[in-house]
Amino acid sequence: MAILNRVYEFLRTQDSVSVAEFSDVKLELKPDDIFCGLFSATHMTRYLEEYARSHEYAGSTLEDRILFNSRVKSVKKAEEGLWHVELDGSDNPTTFFRATKVIDASGITTEPDIPDIPKIAAFKGIKMHMKDLATSNLNTNAACNRIAVIGGAKSGADASYSAARAGKTVYWIIRKSGNGPCWYSPAHTSPPFQSPDEPLLSRILFNILASHFVKDTFFVRLLNRTAIGRSIIRFLWHSIEGGFRKRANFDRPDPRGNGFKNLEPDTPLFWANDNTGVEQREDFFDTIAENVKIIRQDIARMDADGVVLVDGTRIVVDTVIYGTGWQQTPRHYDPQTALSLGLPVPCSLGPAATVDRDKWETLEAAADKVVLARFPILADPPSFFKKVPRMTPYRLYQSIVPIHDSSIVFLGRISVINAWRVAEVQSLWAVAALDGRVHAMHSTAAMEKEVAETVVWCRRRYLNKGQLANWFLWDCVSYTDRLLEELGLKSHLGKEGVLSPCRAKSLSGLVDEYRAKHSS
Repeated sequence: MAILNRVYEFLRTQDSVSVAEFSDVKLELKPDDIFCGLFSATHMTRYLEEYARSHEYAGSTLEDRILFNSRVKSVKKAEEGLWHVELDGSDNPTTFFRATKVIDASGITTEPDIPDIPKIAAFKGIKMHMKDLATSNLNTNAACNRIAVIGGAKSGADASYSAARAGKTVYWIIRKSGNGPCWYSPAHTSPPFQSPDEPLLSRILFNILASHFVKDTFFVRLLNRTAIGRSIIRFLWHSIEGGFRKRANFDRPDPRGNGFKNLEPDTPLFWANDNTGVEQREDFFDTIAENVKIIRQDIARMDADGVVLVDGTRIVVDTVIYGTGWQQTPRHYDPQTALSLGLPVPCSLGPAATVDRDKWETLEAAADKVVLARFPILADPPSFFKKVPRMTPYRLYQSIVPIHDSSIVFLGRISVINAWRVAEVQSLWAVAALDGRVHAMHSTAAMEKEVAETVVWCRRRYLNKGQLANWFLWDCVSYTDRLLEELGLKSHLGKEGVLSPCRAKSLSGLVDEYRAKHSS
């Protein structure tokens, strides 16, 4: 199925073995393939391809049902209530489908987000987004010798590390007017955990996450609504962050003046105001510190053979790599359709982006009081560069289904640790939504109240990254527990110990339980 074109050199998973799989098929790996529970992304590619070929329904495999080399051009709902989907493809001429129900699983890593840099077209060198890194032959291309990597998150780290290992001259540019560099979890963890993602996948951490989706238990109230409890939360997160800092050693000697200190994040780990990566190689920090120039400055413009910073510094490069993320609204919805469904649209659309603004401002003002009463710690954020929102937030109920339409669902529209678990649980919940069960359980007012609280909580909890209300970085297990509880499902509970991570196998049996409960 040729999805290896997204797997670049040195790429390892950030989800550990027994987590990065679906509950019905185990990912088989040899011990030599595993590093601190993590493994090469090529194994994930193989697993997904074999999964699609081996799962057959009504005589057709999942692979048989995929139209390759095709792109959705538009999705619209016609007057008769049917969805009209138009495709363009290299293997097929323009194709039209009509359907009563639609599952949009296009996710949020499809359309690259290229920054609007003045005079960007003047640059005569090679420009690429991280999406194209794997197919770029960057490390062996003699024309790529001086490389500027733009963006402070995990993808920028991967590009910088890979280019440095290939002997390139690398400038890693992280703007001041952004969220800053991200944190990197040490690959080696302390018992009882075996992989860096496992602590955040255990329910013991529910009490200190300040998560909107966590049940309001005695310990959640004790730790979040008392001064002593909040002091404990701050201490625990400070201790976790201390381990990250110790491994990175931001204050190490810098004889080459590479500016490694500039890689220190701007905000505390608790707030997750940018993505959190995993130190996937033993030599990651040493390679970056010794071989990469790290620059904290905004870009003023580009010229034919370089990047000019706002302080006047000019950096001569022949290649620019954008580690700048992804566009949030798929192009196959027109703005009015996207807004009516609860998808983000640019605030620059003016009146079109302000439909029902007064209603949502009232709902969010009330929601803000609820959120802060539950998690007072969120009323005291750290100092950070606050961005002006460019997009309206997601307003999907449970981040999946539009409030006023049960004929379409959106899967994978959130950023979270362990997308595997989320995909499996969201898919089952989406079946109930498409069958009309979710809307039958809740009034429109109740769904609007829940959406408003999610929007406000995410904005408070995750600062800039929470503006779109789909940044649930620490909330994988609490979010999926919420979805399953709403369906009345319990078979996944009690399969782990207090300190054990929620692995994929914990979800086995949920489909049968759903059928038994909702067979009518």
